[in-house]
Formats: sequence, C-alpha cells, structure tokens
Amino acid sequence: MIRPVHRVILMILLMSATFSQSVAGQEVKGYFCQDEGTTLKYERREHGSGELWWTHTEKIGASRKLPDGSRKVNVTISITSGKEKSPFKEPVTSEALIKPDGTVVINVADAAGAVANQKFSAFNFKTTGGNSSLSPDLKPGDTLPDIHAAVTWTMFKYRIDYTRRKVIRKEKLTVPAGTFDCIVIQEWKSEKGPMVHKEHDNLNWYALGYGLIRHDSFYPDGSLKTTEHLVSIKRK
Repeated sequence: MIRPVHRVILMILLMSATFSQSVAGQEVKGYFCQDEGTTLKYERREHGSGELWWTHTEKIGASRKLPDGSRKVNVTISITSGKEKSPFKEPVTSEALIKPDGTVVINVADAAGAVANQKFSAFNFKTTGGNSSLSPDLKPGDTLPDIHAAVTWTMFKYRIDYTRRKVIRKEKLTVPAGTFDCIVIQEWKSEKGPMVHKEHDNLNWYALGYGLIRHDSFYPDGSLKTTEHLVSIKRK
C-alpha cells in the first residue's frame, strides 16, 4: 500500500501548483515564488495539542524557457517528521510548467509515482491523470477543475481526487513568515486504495508571488484536524 507519507508528497504538490514568471520583461505573479535558490519552510501541527507532525521545505531550482514562451521550473521537496527523521532516501524533485499568462500546470500523479518508486524500488509503479492548474487571476466565486490522480502496480491502485474546488474569499493572513494578502480555496479530498478510504474538506491560503501560506485539513465531521503554515522564507 502507499504509506501516508507518500500521500503527503502528492498533497504538497497539489497545494503548491502555482508559480510566478516574467513575460516580455514584465513580471507576471502567480501563487508561488519562482526565484531560484529560494527555500520556503512549512510546519504542520495538530489542532489543539500543537504537536508537530512534520516540517517540509520547498526549494526553487533552475528554470528553462520553452519556444512557446512557457517555462519549466524545478522544485525540490524535503520532509522531516516531528521526530527529526526523513522518510525518503533523498529529496523529491518535481517540475512545473508555467504558461505565459502565469497559469501553472503540474502533473501530481507523476510526482507521486516517483515517490512510490523511490520507496519501493523493486516495483514499477505507473501513473495516470493528475494534471493540476491554477490561474493567477482567481477571485471569490470562481470554481476550479477537478483533479484526479492514480498510482497503480499490477492489481494495486491508489486514487486521490480533489473535487468541489472553489475560491471562497480573500483574506489578509498573518503567519510566522509574515502577513500576506491571500485567496482561500476550498476543496473536497477523497483517497481510495488498499486499506485506505478517506474523505474530508481542505482549505488552502495562497498569496501572489509566494504561493501556499496555510493549509487546513478537517475531520469528516467538519472539525479542524491539522494546520500547516509558512514559517520562513530564505532567499539565495
């Protein structure tokens, strides 16, 4: 089965699916930092107890421009549990396609497959679906396309779906890394696989030029389970 930490990587990639770029000398800001060498650090804690579940960092790598004006950006993700242990042999690298208008497309299924193949090298996991995109000009009331991703091996299939995605409001939010003007996106998350069947709401806060600022996950009854927020930004 895909362990919870692999689902974490998939979730993180989904949450991070917007960046900024420069087009014709004019900066087009998306919902993430594209500055090479910048590292964003996040902490996830349990609601109520404040127990640290994990720390994850995203380091923005080099980018390359494509003939159509789009750009591909490398992002390296590292995770450390609350016990200071890393579940991976090495950090996970993903790639984002940034369109000229600032919209970003990430195939999160491919990234999840890379995680599974790293952890279980004896198997050859396949992936399907998983394209995620966010536009830089989202506003309250907008709805977003569903995301459907699957990781498979022979008879095994792990599926994750994000549906009912919509922008519910704008909000000024203060976290340890600073104060940011955000949009808030609500979505319904469903996970299905061997010994896995979970469904719950998520809320994500994004700021132009920075990306994910905060992520809340909820229990099925609607009560808050965990909060993950941006604690620091380290620039090159």
